[in-house]
Amino acid sequence: MSSIFGQPEPKPNPFGGLGNPSTSTSAGQTNATTGGSNFFGGGLGATNSQSHQSSSLFGTNNSTNNPPPAAGFSINVPQQTNPPPSQDADNAFSSVYFNNLLEKGRKRKVGQDGEAGFGEVPSLQFGLGDIAKRVRELGGADLRSQQNRGADSKAHYLLAASGVNLGTTRRDLDAFGAQPFTQTALQQPPDWDPDSNRYIEQLQQQSTLKMISEGIERAHRNFDAYLEENIDIDWEDQRRKIYEHFGLAPRGADASSDSAGYSTPVKEGAFGRSTRRGRGMNSQKNGQSVGGRSIFGASGMQKSVIGTPGAGQGNAALFADVAEKTDKNEKDDKSERSEKSGIKLVGQDDRFTREKQGKFAEAVQRLNGARLEETVFPVLQEFANVEKQCGGESSIQLVDAYKALTEIVKENPNAAKTTDPDAVKSRQYAEGYLDETPNSASVMSIRKRILDGSRRCLEKQFYELLESSVAQNPRDANLGGIPTVTNKVRAYIRIRAIRKDLTTDSAELQRIGDDYCWALVFFLLRSGFIREATEYVTGNQASFRVLDRNFVTFITNYASSSDRRLSRSQQDRINSEYQQRTRLAPDNSLDPYRIACYKIVGRCELSKRNFEHLSQQVEDWMWLQFSLAREVNRTEEVAGEVFGLDDVQETIREIGDQYFSKESEATGGHGTYFFLQILGGMFEQAIAFLYPHSYVSAVHFAIALDFYGLLRVSDFSLTNSPELLTYTTKKLPQISFGRMLGYYTTDFRSNNAQAAADYLALICLNADLPGALGQSQLSLCHEALRELVLETREFAALLGDIWSDGTRFKGAIEQRLPLIGIANQEEFLRTVTIQAASVADDNGRTTDAVLLYHLAEDYDNVTAIINRALSDSIALDIGQGKLRLQPLKPRAGAQDGDQNSLSLTSVTDPAQLAFSMITLYNENALYYQKIRPTNREACGVLLQLSNAKGKVEVGQWAEALDIISSLSLLPLNANSSIPIIRSHAQTLTTLPSTISRLIGPLLLWTITCIGKQRDVLSTSASFSTTGANEVSAVGGGGFDSETKAMMREELVGKARDLMVFAGLIKLRLGAGVWEALVAGAGDVGVY
Repeated sequence: MSSIFGQPEPKPNPFGGLGNPSTSTSAGQTNATTGGSNFFGGGLGATNSQSHQSSSLFGTNNSTNNPPPAAGFSINVPQQTNPPPSQDADNAFSSVYFNNLLEKGRKRKVGQDGEAGFGEVPSLQFGLGDIAKRVRELGGADLRSQQNRGADSKAHYLLAASGVNLGTTRRDLDAFGAQPFTQTALQQPPDWDPDSNRYIEQLQQQSTLKMISEGIERAHRNFDAYLEENIDIDWEDQRRKIYEHFGLAPRGADASSDSAGYSTPVKEGAFGRSTRRGRGMNSQKNGQSVGGRSIFGASGMQKSVIGTPGAGQGNAALFADVAEKTDKNEKDDKSERSEKSGIKLVGQDDRFTREKQGKFAEAVQRLNGARLEETVFPVLQEFANVEKQCGGESSIQLVDAYKALTEIVKENPNAAKTTDPDAVKSRQYAEGYLDETPNSASVMSIRKRILDGSRRCLEKQFYELLESSVAQNPRDANLGGIPTVTNKVRAYIRIRAIRKDLTTDSAELQRIGDDYCWALVFFLLRSGFIREATEYVTGNQASFRVLDRNFVTFITNYASSSDRRLSRSQQDRINSEYQQRTRLAPDNSLDPYRIACYKIVGRCELSKRNFEHLSQQVEDWMWLQFSLAREVNRTEEVAGEVFGLDDVQETIREIGDQYFSKESEATGGHGTYFFLQILGGMFEQAIAFLYPHSYVSAVHFAIALDFYGLLRVSDFSLTNSPELLTYTTKKLPQISFGRMLGYYTTDFRSNNAQAAADYLALICLNADLPGALGQSQLSLCHEALRELVLETREFAALLGDIWSDGTRFKGAIEQRLPLIGIANQEEFLRTVTIQAASVADDNGRTTDAVLLYHLAEDYDNVTAIINRALSDSIALDIGQGKLRLQPLKPRAGAQDGDQNSLSLTSVTDPAQLAFSMITLYNENALYYQKIRPTNREACGVLLQLSNAKGKVEVGQWAEALDIISSLSLLPLNANSSIPIIRSHAQTLTTLPSTISRLIGPLLLWTITCIGKQRDVLSTSASFSTTGANEVSAVGGGGFDSETKAMMREELVGKARDLMVFAGLIKLRLGAGVWEALVAGAGDVGVY
């Protein structure tokens, strides 16, 4: 047979001379001939007469003639026929050494089986023969692998091309099986041990270890369950951060995209999507689901609907499209303040913002109150008043924007009820504004309303400026006479004439008498008084026909038209005259106000929509745009006369890009552009533009617009974009209204949860939208309210409270149920309340959980919670201090002196809480019947135990013993009857855990009371034998002494019964209880 170590040789004895001090001559000669090949290479400690190289399992050994003997042994030792005595000694030494080594190996293996600390050392499982067999098998496997190597070459090349290091991977895989698995099992006690004490001790140890092991496993399971229920980690965000940290993805990459080509499977673990199932934050239960999000159940949002609590403009950064603008605006504001004043006004800004938010919150509260009462609430006028009171940067433009909206919707503050004919109802314009059909009647009506309302707003604004100028300059105005509109305009023209700013050049203005007739007509039209302008022209008809024979006809027809348009023939005539006069007339020969009146009345030369040679402001230019714009069917209109709201909006957009962009926007100029956007009906863009500059004002403009149905909102169930302004598939702008309100409440909801509930209830304004969009807004509102309850812990304020007689007081959410579109009010409140109660109970907030479960009408759970809290309080050692509960947050406005307005659960003593609640439930059969008898009886027992503990603490030993004896938990009346004692021990397993866990402390109290009461009796008995006075003091002489002696013996008997009872339940007692009982019993005299 060919040896796997080198030269061919016959198969040697694998154990050589093991256990044989004398080796046969033939064996020695054979080994000398073959070169002594063995498993340890070349023969350790052997003498070889030949010089050659032999292959070894551990390498190659070059042996020389007559080497010095080495420590060790040889399996096949080459020997001569007559070995010298020194060689025999060496053989004996090797045999002894080998025997010792084997013995150590056996001991080590025994140590492994007995857990002697060799758990990390691999054990030798095979003998030398088995090792040789395994080596030969490995050699054969090598030969077979060489034959099959060609078949695996493709796989090797494929793995190598994929970047897999085969050698390293093989070592890593082999490393898994390097250590033998040793299971830490409990040692089983022998079946029988003559020593009874030792057997009981081993049994107790086994029970203790088993209880500890079960407790650890239970703790692991509870901890894992708690993580599953309460921890919600955005694994996608964590994966993105890790990729960014290690340079695998660019900084700031979108979390929803797989950066750098690293895709994550849907069910991937690690840093991919979580594969958890259960009652996590992403689970759906207890309600229907819309768009993957639960209405009544846990949140389906990856991020919070209402944002993280904070203060200031931190919530603006939650929208990606406004975060960058916010950062820039803050830097610009700080630099400007430092340049002007050299100090920072951050604190003043915060105070100003808080005051503004408080006033707006009051207005929103009144708005919801009016909605509940179904009365009219002029939301635009109220918000405008708040903006005017608070002032601030661009407050004038913001107030003007509210006035423009008032003109557009025609809000009437004098209307009392929604049934009044001139009252504007909530969501009145939603159908027409949200209609996506371009030329439908409802869309055309809304467009005309926006044009007319914006024009009226600019006209009223100019007339207010006119009256203010006349009032401030009475001498130059020289009003006199009756202050009619026409006379006021004449006075205004006098002031402008004195200031010489009627025109920009030296053009001559035409007169009729003392009046600049064309200027007077123009300013009457500019102020919106068309009827007065027509009366003035017709009243001076003769003079006007001298100046212009056709203008009287033009302005008369213009005033009588409902849409302020001339007939086709008159339109052609006025266009012809306008072209002739502007082209043929010499410079400075035409009155510029005459040309302006022609442009307004006849909509002439729409390609040039501005006044030439006139002093004008931005408002004058905007008024001209709205005066010229008409909403008509474009297919029926002449191409050169088409100019509508879309064209006005495009003009405003061009102005914004040129003058109000991020690069060119001047400080404080955002108010002007916002006002222009509101005038142009660009409501969504206006909100998104104002938000980074003043998010408080932007939010309330959005509320006002949405209240009347003039805001298009996004569907949060379909849009996961973190942007405030997005666009539909038809390129229509939409605002993330629900998220904006939720993020806005981050500033104050911790301190004013009711105000936050008012804002979140406004999300349901969009619940009337058709299809899934309205349902998604409803779901978002409910989700936000649920998060508000769980976050703020304002349970009494939001979900309700209970009076001292147990009746329920409605919370803020329940009071607003008609506003939040709840189909099943009872189911929603119960679900939200139970979820909040579960969270409070898990977090150890007993008073919160008691209140919430009571509001949810789960009275049995209330009893279970107070039992658990009372048991924890009783379990504390005497003198350690009392357990105090975290008090419930009282409702806003509750007074300490009013017992009827305070919550029943705003207490800190568990015993007081339990007594109040169980008393309330016992007095009402509706409560009483919903509580299991076990919990109800356990609560009564725990209250008695708490009373007994209080007696023990104050030293009332007899009273405490009477209370404990009445509970029949301990065999105090067994009279040394073993069956009765054993019966009590067996009954212990049927008791609730809240009571059975207290048996140890209860035994200690009882032994203490027995010892102390016995000492009291002994002291009084000794006093009775000292004299007559003492006898009379104790009242009884010898009879009393005998009675007290009997009582002391009875107490000792009770103590003996308790110790027998304690011995039967010794394994159930807590740590140190048995030792303390033994010590106390010794003091009593049991031992």
